[in-house]
Amino acid sequence: MMIRSSELVGWLLFLVVPPMVYVAGVSTDADEQASLFASILAGAVLLWIFSLVDEFVPPLAAVVATLFVGLAPTEVALGGFASPTLLALLGVFALSAAMRESGLSRRVIRAVLARVPDRPFFKRLVLLLGGFSLSPITPSGNNRMAILLPLYRDAVSEGRRPAEVAAATALFAATYSGAMLFSPMLPTSKSANLAAVGLLPEQVQEQFVGPFWLLAAAVAALGVTLWHLGLLGWMFPAEGGGESPSDLPRTPAVAAEPLQRATSAEWIAGAGFAFFLIGVATVSWHHVPPAWIAGIVLVGLLLSGSFGRESFRRQIDWPMLFFLLGVDCLVRIMDHLGLGEALAEAVGGFYGFVDGKIERFVAAGLVTTLVVRLALPVTAGMLTGTVILLPVAAAHGIHPWICVFLTALFSDIFFLPYQSSVYLQACSQAGETFDHRRFMTYNHGMNLARVALAYASIPWWQWLGLV
Repeated sequence: MMIRSSELVGWLLFLVVPPMVYVAGVSTDADEQASLFASILAGAVLLWIFSLVDEFVPPLAAVVATLFVGLAPTEVALGGFASPTLLALLGVFALSAAMRESGLSRRVIRAVLARVPDRPFFKRLVLLLGGFSLSPITPSGNNRMAILLPLYRDAVSEGRRPAEVAAATALFAATYSGAMLFSPMLPTSKSANLAAVGLLPEQVQEQFVGPFWLLAAAVAALGVTLWHLGLLGWMFPAEGGGESPSDLPRTPAVAAEPLQRATSAEWIAGAGFAFFLIGVATVSWHHVPPAWIAGIVLVGLLLSGSFGRESFRRQIDWPMLFFLLGVDCLVRIMDHLGLGEALAEAVGGFYGFVDGKIERFVAAGLVTTLVVRLALPVTAGMLTGTVILLPVAAAHGIHPWICVFLTALFSDIFFLPYQSSVYLQACSQAGETFDHRRFMTYNHGMNLARVALAYASIPWWQWLGLV
């Protein structure tokens, strides 16, 4: 088997960089355990950057290395596999698979497509707004993507003509953005948002737990939506204002098929879906954690027989599940070693240039979050960025919510696939139905939008009295 030059460079760096990170950490009087874990984390990042192994391998390797050298006790290093996250992911993945296997997602997409104009814009809008509607009640981009993917898969064909691939890529971009664009816009749309709220002063927490968060983020929320729609229209133009029916993936056949009576499997999947959404939306009333609700859905699907042994073995994305749980373990190890606080203390002196200027603080938030996100996943990256920047904001008279919002907004920026578990999850389940390169071009355009809209929000924040 031939080894590509990039792989050779990656393996050489993998052998050289981690020891250098450890030596550099020890030489600067950093804690030896923290330096050792930083070197392990550097090795995992290199495996990701150069795609030397499958994406789920580096976090597992890092966890095993941590246990081998005794940096954290077993209950911490393997805490992700003993956390409610496992139950939540299993439940949502099983629900997604049941919707797809029963034909419910196909029935839904057929019903929707039959009621909207036969134009690409409306089909993309359906997937986008579907994700937006889940954002207030499902604080996980991975969960939202798992729910939306069956609809995407049933809206596209396996056709390989350029027009079919382009149409599918546009639909995939709409699906991804539906799951992710509203993540920073609401306190309940991202788990890291909920955690970051706890870092704010108590009176600020009371103000921003409700709809005022969305009001303060209104410019960015409206801007990313319009930018998304404009960028898709520019990247995937349609002749004569709309693609011909033959160019649209499977849409004519879907709309023309007569609707059959719903099967028992569809009714069970639909009931599980409704139970999950209603349960998550009413957590403040019944106080049952969303993970337990997902677990009830999982048990219900298994007991009903609509999600059997073969489905459990084949339809759940086990590599993605281990990737997400492995990343959760790494975050727990970091918290155990106090790396976030140590990093904040180490770099605190580099922010003197902000000098009370909000424009400079936005730039500082962007650079800080992007650098941290090179090594850390979205949740850990956002929270670490928030811990670093909150003292800077306080020292320069900048509202602490702006600090939280900027890290939430910028943490969704990614340039390499390993930086976004939602994108990896979508790629794993969507396969080769879309053009990955063109999607990444679209993604870079949305990255620019997030930066531009952060600056565009400054006058709005001034009018609200936040600046």
